[in-house]
Amino acid sequence: MKNFTMKRVLAGVLCAAGVIASALTTASACTTIYAGTNLTQENTRFIARSEDYGSDMNKLWFVSEPGAYSGTYRGCPEYGPFTYELSHPSYRFTYFKNDNVYDGICPECGEENAQHASYTEFGTNEKGVSVSATETISGNDAVLSVDPYRNAGWAQENGKPAGIEEGDIPTVLLSEAASAKDALNLLLNIYDTYGCADGAGLFITDQNESWYIENCSGTQYAAIRLNDDLLFLEPNMAVIGSVDLDDTENVIASPKLIETAKAAGTFAGNEAENVIDYRASYAGRLDSADKRLVEGLNYLNSAYSYDADALVTDNSRFTISNIDTTGAIVPLYTNISADRTLDVDDILNYYKLSTIAKSGNQEIEIFQMFKDRPAEYATVGWVAVADLACNVFVPYYPMLIDSMYEGYQAGTPTVQFTTVQPTGGLFYPYSKRSYNRETGEITTTDGYRILPEGWEKSYYWSFEILNDYVRYFESADGSKLVSDADQQYVKAKLNDLQQEFYSDFVSMQTLQSSSNARKLATENGAAMAKKAQQTAQELIAYLQGSEALTRADAVYSLWLRSGSPKAKTSACPFADVSESAYYYDAVLWAAEAGIVRGVSDSSFAPDATCTRAQAAAIAYRAAGSPSVSGDGFADADAAGYYAQPALWAKQIGAVSGSSFQPDSACSKAQLDALIGAIAA
Repeated sequence: MKNFTMKRVLAGVLCAAGVIASALTTASACTTIYAGTNLTQENTRFIARSEDYGSDMNKLWFVSEPGAYSGTYRGCPEYGPFTYELSHPSYRFTYFKNDNVYDGICPECGEENAQHASYTEFGTNEKGVSVSATETISGNDAVLSVDPYRNAGWAQENGKPAGIEEGDIPTVLLSEAASAKDALNLLLNIYDTYGCADGAGLFITDQNESWYIENCSGTQYAAIRLNDDLLFLEPNMAVIGSVDLDDTENVIASPKLIETAKAAGTFAGNEAENVIDYRASYAGRLDSADKRLVEGLNYLNSAYSYDADALVTDNSRFTISNIDTTGAIVPLYTNISADRTLDVDDILNYYKLSTIAKSGNQEIEIFQMFKDRPAEYATVGWVAVADLACNVFVPYYPMLIDSMYEGYQAGTPTVQFTTVQPTGGLFYPYSKRSYNRETGEITTTDGYRILPEGWEKSYYWSFEILNDYVRYFESADGSKLVSDADQQYVKAKLNDLQQEFYSDFVSMQTLQSSSNARKLATENGAAMAKKAQQTAQELIAYLQGSEALTRADAVYSLWLRSGSPKAKTSACPFADVSESAYYYDAVLWAAEAGIVRGVSDSSFAPDATCTRAQAAAIAYRAAGSPSVSGDGFADADAAGYYAQPALWAKQIGAVSGSSFQPDSACSKAQLDALIGAIAA
């Protein structure tokens, strides 16, 4: 691991820059996508959901061992609490949760040494059941006046048990259910018996089938079986449209779904035909959700040119239904399509769209489901944490791993917010937005975000700080602290690592025939996660200017700052420069222009450290090899290849002092000084 000082980066740079960040601290900016097997290159289902809850909590990832829960399950008191009697000791399952291990205080309710899980996220249990919970969705005011959420306030006022909260759903279902259908029936029975504390859209899936469930009020819901030809998006807005409730094979709904909507005066559909437009009858509208939907649709299909208002006016543009355009009952219908057969990269990059990859991201899980594999290998997870704009997804087998990588479990103090400027530590100006679940009111308070001690041990904070550094790049006078070229560099390095992980995952599939598959799956998953965390921290150091550059990085950096010119030739002279490498075009251009000459006629040594002598020579040639004269450095060989470049660097003020140190590693800051002099 490279050593560097983050205090100077964030406190000294960002704070002085007067940067203002903002995040909505509610799970109301999460985003979901589903793609059926017939629409994907590998003939696999993709189910994915991002959590956007405000980036103020470290996320931790665990394996819940068999029997960890038994007897009475108790939810977080912040939302009820919800209690449920488990029928047997819990199954083994994986899960994400908010960090409360460092100080033993639940960040939701403030309870010390809390025994309940704190906002549990997605997971997969030993039976192959996966739950992705949840997309927060809101019901309309009229429906909620008739059928309010069964939250803590309602429970206290009515003297009744609270309903289940979205953060409790994965724990209960994964503890209890041996199949997707079992999990579905269990959840709907809980809705019927206790109700729900808030509105939600969620997936329940196993190797054989997938269900999507929406509830927009306290006790009413609709569940729909997903098929292999379906593609849909769900950015915090109900997407179940017109459904024929007589199709009990593909649709399950609460018994009073139509009756409740009629009582609220919001019913849309055909009661005589037992048809209801669920979204029109129950859902509210979020403008931000509409924007995410439009961008997602345009990403998937270049022929789309919808705007938010048009999508809301014509629900068929994005809702899912069991009724086609002729009115006939079908397994499922939607108007959404893609202009290509989707692959893993399409799904991952969907979450890097501008309206989705935001500062409030905490984590994302992608389930890739294989039908034709043994059960233990049928579910593949792709996971990323923190802001998704500059990030990488790590693949793993949730049913095979014995433990999670230590970086996923590094507890840190809770992020602090203060309205008084701190005198030290890691901090930057921050505009805190708070959401009132009951009133819907959003309030904004300007202050400072104090980042936690021990962040470097945390996988989450490694990527959170990297994204903070890249995102908040403008100073008070509008000048950029992180250049466009450096942003491109960061994303190129992460993309290169992502491609490496794709290859690693392909090789992991040989585990199916291995006698120690569980051990290897655990080790391989941890190795990839460790490399991702190290890369994030090295990129922070690079942006800081203290990281020693490789020869590839030096040429790539120069190429980016030169406008990414295209070489006339397609033949690279260096055998050790892969065509798939992020720096390939840069080296090709530099070699053609005579800027680099390699360490031999056929070798470039891309991963070797770039020395100060080499960096000066590269920059000097890029500047056109101008004539220079005068006294050079005492430690610069007058006959060496770098003699003129070193003298040039001295004369333009890019290098100062009495010694040149030709064999020392060149840092980004030093290279930037040389390149900046060229531009000047």
